[in-house]
Amino acid sequence: MTDERPDTPEPEFEPEAQVEPTFEVEETAEPTLVEVRRTPNYWNFMILFAVLAGIAITIITFSLPYDAETATYSRGTVYGFALLISVAFGLALGAVIALIAERVSRRSIRLVEAQKITGKPKDR
Repeated sequence: MTDERPDTPEPEFEPEAQVEPTFEVEETAEPTLVEVRRTPNYWNFMILFAVLAGIAITIITFSLPYDAETATYSRGTVYGFALLISVAFGLALGAVIALIAERVSRRSIRLVEAQKITGKPKDR
């Protein structure tokens, strides 16, 4: 098989130059009062308490005495269920602690002056 396309050069494309806007912008700045306060990140609290609960249940599960002959459930089964329950409890506790931290942070609201800048095209 032969390629029957004619030997024509590929067209060259030049990138277009960026065009600056041809209108002028009129900016106005007016001072306004803005409330500023710090708020906690809920996911950080929830993950932290879930991990702490998981570590605590790991220590508790493997530090307690275990007799394999008389036990109904294996240590792994007990650990799995306890880990599941404690991580869920840790997530809920972390969310509650974050809510309390947010309520406390509402007391430290500060008012600061900021510039509100608005812009619109100038009329010609």
